[in-house]
Amino acid sequence: MDKGFIRSGNILSGSVNSTLLRFALPIILGNIFQQLYNLIDAVVVGNFLGDLSLSGISVASPIMDIATALIIGGTIGIGVLIARLFGGGQNTKLKITNSTALIGGIILTFLISLIGIFISPRILTLQGTERDVCTEAMRYLRVVFLGMPFCFLYNYYASALRSCGNSSAPFLILLASSCLHVGLDLLLVAVFHAGIVGIALSTALCQLFSAVWCILYACNKYPALSLKRGEFRYSHAEAGVLLTYAWAAALQQAVVCIGRLLIQGMLTSLGTLTVTGYNMGMRIEQFAFCFSQGVSAAMVVCISQNIGHSDRIRAGKFYKAGIRTAVCMAIVIAVIFRCFPARLITMFSDNTEVIAAGAEYIGIMSFFYLSAFVDEMIQGFFRGLGRLRLTMIASFGQIFLRVLLSVFLIPLYGISGICISVITGWLLLALAEGGYSIYIYNKSMLTA
Repeated sequence: MDKGFIRSGNILSGSVNSTLLRFALPIILGNIFQQLYNLIDAVVVGNFLGDLSLSGISVASPIMDIATALIIGGTIGIGVLIARLFGGGQNTKLKITNSTALIGGIILTFLISLIGIFISPRILTLQGTERDVCTEAMRYLRVVFLGMPFCFLYNYYASALRSCGNSSAPFLILLASSCLHVGLDLLLVAVFHAGIVGIALSTALCQLFSAVWCILYACNKYPALSLKRGEFRYSHAEAGVLLTYAWAAALQQAVVCIGRLLIQGMLTSLGTLTVTGYNMGMRIEQFAFCFSQGVSAAMVVCISQNIGHSDRIRAGKFYKAGIRTAVCMAIVIAVIFRCFPARLITMFSDNTEVIAAGAEYIGIMSFFYLSAFVDEMIQGFFRGLGRLRLTMIASFGQIFLRVLLSVFLIPLYGISGICISVITGWLLLALAEGGYSIYIYNKSMLTA
């Protein structure tokens, strides 16, 4: 074992249930505050700038989400490798992996930003977005894309810290950043009247703040994540290994967002306000998924570290604990969403058409969050095993089915047609990938 290896708390020993919950809680809270970036933007825009700017940020969100998903997905994949190396005590190899991931990640992020700036107007036009809405959306997107390198750096180091068993520091940094974001939004929009550009600038500045703090903390606390000038080098061998972990996770995250973008385009014929209501409903739903995604992310680290530590039996116990936790969370959230759908949408707009569309979406979807939450655990199980290509293929199949069904169902049923399409994908994923996860669990996780 490399000198300087730091054992990550109770992930490799101790109670499975309490370890998972304690490790997941900061990730869940971090996910919530990550979503607050978008929620705060929408609330401030809706209350200070009006329906045009709200529609602009609404149609821009799926495009921004695709770029962000590629970046975050890549860091998720790399995090699986880092957790495995950390759990196995391979500090020297971890340092080389870290250097290579940073160099490659920054280059790819710049490329994603440039491509996003150039193709976003065409995507919006092809969707049939109204000219005024398109102009407003592009004012927002240009600034957001220029700040993408900061987004990568924060998410990479946050993922690395979690992979090393520290989920608290990324949350505390994000908490401070979210508070700063609220103040900057109000300052730039209400005081300096910077409009939608002020919203985007606030996001970029807060990402810079988060990235700097996270880098300084990680380098100070974890020697393997600290790189001196002479240690920045790019290893082609390590790059190949990183790519096998990163590309599938990045593509999986992006495919989900691309599906949402395609569905949004199909809704254009129903009117801008209906599209806005649907997107506000999606924002609420993404907030709910903070809980399942947080538990899943914690489970991935716990499984990966224990596999790196050659303890598959313990790794399997974390999967069962994740399923139990997800079921309990899904039931509570479904009840809340079913009882108060319209009230949740009124946070963003008082327009009756926007409220009706958003409330219809989350009201129907609330009945099936149990399936969606369990799907997150199944996907997390395979990510923890390093089966990232499998999760990507499963997600691609689900999204393809969702888009295909939407083509036929949206013209007939509107928002309800989207609900039917999404729910069908969730249920089929649970049956197909869930059944396979049981087979893998029985085959390889019950014996040492």
